[in-house]
Amino acid sequence: MGTVLTIGTFDILHAGHAYLLRSCERLGDRVEVGVNSDRFVQAYKGRTPLFDQDERLAMIRALGYPAHLNDGPGWELIERIAPDVLAIGDDWLGRDYLGQIGTTADAFRAARMVLAYIPNRILSTTEILERVRA
Repeated sequence: MGTVLTIGTFDILHAGHAYLLRSCERLGDRVEVGVNSDRFVQAYKGRTPLFDQDERLAMIRALGYPAHLNDGPGWELIERIAPDVLAIGDDWLGRDYLGQIGTTADAFRAARMVLAYIPNRILSTTEILERVRA
């Protein structure tokens, strides 16, 4: 079945992330996880992660997944790992995910990967932060 890669911030690690990772296991033989760097999260989300990149990498590894630091949009990490499947949450449906990770549809097709959308309506970090603020 092959290798599955998912990339995310994983800050604050929660049940929705666990569901995403377990769903990835059904798509291939091996799951690799890209964890966005503190610098990239600040640039993309405009906030500093609550857990730093080393803590987030350690949490993913503690769950038993190989974790890799992603310091850019993602395409460089994707090319290096060369997964058969790139899995993302379905909150990206209808949005330009390929542009977000720094590639084009043509380059993605040439890499012969499948883009899989994982349905996930369990919980989001944004919801957790809203609860804390309330």
